[in-house]
This record gives sequence, C-alpha cells and structure tokens, in this order.
Amino acid sequence: MAQILFIAPADLGETVLATGALAHVLGEADELTVLAASAAGPLFRAAPARRVAMPERGTPGWSLAALIAGKRFDTVIDARGDLTGKLAPGARKVRLEPAPMLRHRTEDWSAALGAERALAPVLWLDEQARDEAALVTGSAPQVLVLAPGGSNAGKRWPAERFAAVARRLALGPMQGAVVLVLGAGEHDAETSRDIVSSLDADGVGARNAGALDLLAAAALAERATLVIGNDNVLTHIAAAKGAPTLSLFGPTDERVRAPYGPRARTLRGRALEELAASGALDDGRAMDDVSIDAVEAAALDLLHAGGLR
Repeated sequence: MAQILFIAPADLGETVLATGALAHVLGEADELTVLAASAAGPLFRAAPARRVAMPERGTPGWSLAALIAGKRFDTVIDARGDLTGKLAPGARKVRLEPAPMLRHRTEDWSAALGAERALAPVLWLDEQARDEAALVTGSAPQVLVLAPGGSNAGKRWPAERFAAVARRLALGPMQGAVVLVLGAGEHDAETSRDIVSSLDADGVGARNAGALDLLAAAALAERATLVIGNDNVLTHIAAAKGAPTLSLFGPTDERVRAPYGPRARTLRGRALEELAASGALDDGRAMDDVSIDAVEAAALDLLHAGGLR
C-alpha cells in the first residue's frame, strides 16, 4: 500500500488534464490524499483507492497541514508547482518541468512520469453522479450540452452565438433534442439563464442544468450527443468521458491545453500569433472571429462522425 498525494492545479481544466498522471501511479490498495480547490473535490470522490482524503466542504482548499499531518508520502504529484509541493514530505516528487518543445499537457505528464504514451485524463464515476445526471437528462433521445462559461470574459464566446448555434441544431439535424446549458459555478449562472431564455422564446426546449458538481457533470457528458463549449473545465470533462466535444478557443493555446479525448475537436477564429500581434489578446476580442457558421459546421462534422445524419 502506497501513500499518494495529489496537489491539483488552481485551474480546473488543468486539474482534469493532470488526472491521467494520477491514474498512472494510483493503485486500488493505495491511500490517496487530494489537495485541491473545493470545486475540484468531487472529481476524486470515486477514485480507486483504499482511502481518499480531501478537504471537507467549507474548509480552505489549500489547508496542507490539516491533510498531511504526521504523514510521509511515497509519491507526491505536484501539479501546482508552488511552495506547497516543495513542503510536502515525499520519497518521490513528480512535477512538470519546462518542455523542450511545444506539446500537449498530457505529453508533459507522460515525460514527467517516464510513460511511453500521452497520459489521457481519467475520471472515475460513482452511482451518485450517474443518478444526478439521469435526473437532469430524463429520457431525452438526444442531448445537446452547452458549456458557455469561462474563467474570464476573454475566453467566453458570446451567449447569443451559443443560442444561435443551439437553435439551428435543435430545429435541424438534432430535432427533438433537449438542450442543457451547464455552468461550473455562480459566475456562469447569468449566462446560462440568458441562453435558456433566448431558446425558450423561440420554442426550443432548453433547460438550465443547475448546480451539478463536476462529477455529475462527467456523468452527464456520458449521456451527451454533443457538447459545445469554451475552453473550460466542462469541455475538458466531456472530452475525457468520450463525448463528442467541440471546444472554442481564443486567448489560450489549444496545442497545449485542448480538452483531450477520442472525440474532441477544437475551433478558433484567428491564429494565436495573429491575435497577439493585433492586440486582441489584451482587449478581450480573441473570440470575436469564431463565427456561428463555423461552429455549426464543426458541430455537424462531429455529429456525422458519430453516425448522426
């Protein structure tokens, strides 16, 4: 039995990308301690370890002393890269080093652990998450999930464009689908409500998926016919669970942090280098060139690849 400490990144999407490194070292007889922001905690609830320790709800997510008092870990996966990982007592410490080339984060983790392949994200579900997802989707034959949130305004495609694409799909090739608008926190709530209201006004069946935790969101992704969202934790989760996932990029680099999965695709307007040269990265215009037509076309390609004509 090994003692494993996983120190999650502050960024939730990066946390999902780092789960492949955790899965690579974690055994069912091990004891796992997770140090993460409270929102990320549910992602590790069903991890295949003999014991999983996480901060309790309402306590500070980075309370290192409370979690590791009296312990010495066999392996510390330091995905945050700050003083926390340096202070954690461990026989083996794994952290990312500057990459010698531009590559995806899953490849960075593979190099850090000496793995022979990219370490794809792994999310472990439990029945609680599946039950919560089933309550939201009901018996809908098709489910279109929108994830319009983002950690800052510059990463968010306009809400009215999400509504326009959903309208075209739900009244066309995905006729009869339920549209679920999913947020990852209170900062996404207003955007979700606006999209649902817009679709309802046009007779498109849409629901606000509400305050699902991230593990229930992963279970929801398993039921999704298609997921469209920004570069955020929900598209990372959807891709990791194998959902057809279209992620829209602007100020961040998809070559490094695209959602990773067998049916994941990304779309951007202008190249990142062109955005930087034009100043669009600084004034919040990085998503302006992602058009409704381009997103619809990419979504249809994903649907067709999955057999929906």
